[in-house]
Amino acid sequence: MPQALVLEEKGKLSLREINLNMPFGPHDVRIAIHTVGVCGSDVHYYTHGKIGPFVVKEPMVLGHEASGTIIEVGSAVSNLKKGDRVCMEPGIPDPNSLATKLGIYNVDPKVRFWATPPIHGCLTPEVVHPAKFTYQLPNHVTFGEGAMVEPFAIGMQAAYRAKIKPGDVALVQGAGPIGMMVALAALAGGCSKVIITDFAEPKLDLIGQYDAIIPINLSENNANKRIDHETKGWGCDLVF
Repeated sequence: MPQALVLEEKGKLSLREINLNMPFGPHDVRIAIHTVGVCGSDVHYYTHGKIGPFVVKEPMVLGHEASGTIIEVGSAVSNLKKGDRVCMEPGIPDPNSLATKLGIYNVDPKVRFWATPPIHGCLTPEVVHPAKFTYQLPNHVTFGEGAMVEPFAIGMQAAYRAKIKPGDVALVQGAGPIGMMVALAALAGGCSKVIITDFAEPKLDLIGQYDAIIPINLSENNANKRIDHETKGWGCDLVF
């Protein structure tokens, strides 16, 4: 029986053995977990015991941002093999839902999402996951970077939906992990510079190490004046 990081109830964590029901089918892969990120939702479940209608009513394994190594493949899996280093999408949609058929399976109301009650997460030695939601990592991508693919995908989605034009200047309000991902995605998407604001200097120092990302500490600076200066009075083309 595997050990896992279990949220027993609000404010109480345990590292213990837990019986996880992980049936293995022909289209699945078994993955030895290497790295798992700690999302704000994990922290919120710990501190509040719920997020909206999702309430922790029984012990739940945390974690949904993960990477690892495949240790077993189902008989119908042809695109992955044992030993592949992978990252995983944490949500498994209903293949027959309207959202899935429209190609927007990420908003399927019936999606089964890791570490969202009552679904267990992946802070455990191994998981079973559908191969179609498991992706091989290039050799130059570390396990840590692989675990960050899921939050970075949020930034990429934001940048894609913003319809960035080459040379745009973007403003990102908030330099938390997702704000940083949005800033990097906006820069990669064609922005000439990205201005990011926050009150936490350590976060701004971290993201400010990247060229063309301009951090503004709101506790020390007038954002309007700095933005006017950086854009020569024009302002930002995009706001996230």
